[in-house]
Amino acid sequence: MKDDIEFRTEAQVLIAMNDNEPEAVRFIAPLQGGGQIDVINVTWRDFLSYSSKAALYLSELGVRPNTKVAVYAKNRLQWPFCLMAIHACRGVFVPVYHSYTPAEVEYILTHSDSEILITELDMLSVLLKIWNRLPPIRKIILMDMKLDFTQSIADFDKLKDKIVFIDDVYADGERLLRDDPDGFTRLAAQITKDDVSTILYTSGTTGPPKGVVLTYENLYVNAGDWIDVLSPLIPETRVDLLWLPMSHIFGWGELGLGNTLGFTTYFTTPFTVLSDMPTARPTIFISVPAYWEKLYLTAKAASEDKTEQMAKLRELTGGRLRFCLSGGAGLKREVKEFFYEAGLLLIEGYGLTECSPTLTMNRKDDFDFDTVGKPFPRVELRLAADGEILAKGLNIFKEYYKDPAATKEAFDEDGWFKTGDLGEFTERGFLKIKGRKKEIIVTSGGKNISPQLIELRFKDDPYIEHIVIYGNERKYLTALVTLKQDTVSAYAKQHGITFSEFSALVINQSITALIQSRIDEVNKDLASFETIKKFYIYDGHLMPGNGFLTPSLKLRRKNIHEAFKDRLDALYSQ
Repeated sequence: MKDDIEFRTEAQVLIAMNDNEPEAVRFIAPLQGGGQIDVINVTWRDFLSYSSKAALYLSELGVRPNTKVAVYAKNRLQWPFCLMAIHACRGVFVPVYHSYTPAEVEYILTHSDSEILITELDMLSVLLKIWNRLPPIRKIILMDMKLDFTQSIADFDKLKDKIVFIDDVYADGERLLRDDPDGFTRLAAQITKDDVSTILYTSGTTGPPKGVVLTYENLYVNAGDWIDVLSPLIPETRVDLLWLPMSHIFGWGELGLGNTLGFTTYFTTPFTVLSDMPTARPTIFISVPAYWEKLYLTAKAASEDKTEQMAKLRELTGGRLRFCLSGGAGLKREVKEFFYEAGLLLIEGYGLTECSPTLTMNRKDDFDFDTVGKPFPRVELRLAADGEILAKGLNIFKEYYKDPAATKEAFDEDGWFKTGDLGEFTERGFLKIKGRKKEIIVTSGGKNISPQLIELRFKDDPYIEHIVIYGNERKYLTALVTLKQDTVSAYAKQHGITFSEFSALVINQSITALIQSRIDEVNKDLASFETIKKFYIYDGHLMPGNGFLTPSLKLRRKNIHEAFKDRLDALYSQ
């Protein structure tokens, strides 16, 4: 492994960037206020100014090392200012997904011992449902401006004495900054590598989420590896589209990479990011597989001619794309090969929140599309006897917050972190992921099957939205299927299939035959014991809101199996 790296926090990087390029644009974002939507450019000088004001406000509020400050909001321009302020005060950042249920929000705010809550008007209705059960929260900072607020929120009086709007935070912070111009610099200089930076709650496919405690050392060692490995691919012009939620370490990591390497970042949303690409013309795009697959399918559908497909891809992405990173789940080889033919190396890696988060990555001149790359310079990996991937390094977390039993279970007797994933190394040293250890299906015939590797084959199917493999201790595999409503409805109209409701369409024999043909196509390339013999089509969708997906869109397999057990079990008696 490489030696340790020089320790610099993002607050110190921000100060240095402001010294070097104060008028360079750091963020471009839609600005909402007074009912109007406009676009605002935020320079490095502005970034430092807003962050400094917010930091001095939080410091006066009593935010110190180990003070837990939760952020419960969608991505918006105030996010990086508030996050920088929390860290400058050496507070502990506790992100809460905006899509969490009230019960999940309650659990995280309570379990984390959060004292300060930074949120937005849209979230107040959720907070009011759980307010009487929350721990004592001293202050609620709303990222909205006061003129965005009309008091039409039921029971608002419960919260009003604790609420302060972001413009008042900045006004108070400006007063404090006038009295102490070097306050932010002094605060940033006190941060140590052993300070706790964040408690990130894993979304948890089973049971309540666990709070992963990460120090500055964990994060900055991993950031150093990112830069060592990825910098040869980073273009000189650095423009990215940030849509990944900053409450997840993937989106937060992109923000941090942009702070360190000097990106100009366009704020966008999951719903508009692809339509924003031709206008923003990013040189950097970091995304989960679904968006790479959408670009691939749209370009492929434009023409039978490969040259025209490549031209379409350039049109869709704005024509300047140079750095492409996919994470969060596996991406089909065909997608990566298509981008490579277009002159774009689509990089994949592997990691977990507990690892800050990255363990492996493919490289510019050293990659294998069937793998997740080689270990980072400051990471050690090995395989347990059963094939579980074990990890060591300064990027590995030390504990789950207030959960010593789970912490002990996460490490083996020699101190190696147990990832829960099964893998194997190729002869060239690349890591291949075989599946989650606890999700491996063992058939009644004794065959071990990774459901994820089969499900991945349907990732870019035009008609199948999700497929969930079932069959533990059974003779063969079955599956739950959900459909892409728009494309299936369009198929029905093209083929003269009449329907009044989508629920009637999914049980139509022609649609069943269509899905059977899609499954048969995948089955051809599988071992006989891996093939899907029967399936059930659900007329709804798997979403975080109904408990079937995590906020990062991973399957909550246990919940799905329990909810559809009778339907799936019935497939074995037909």
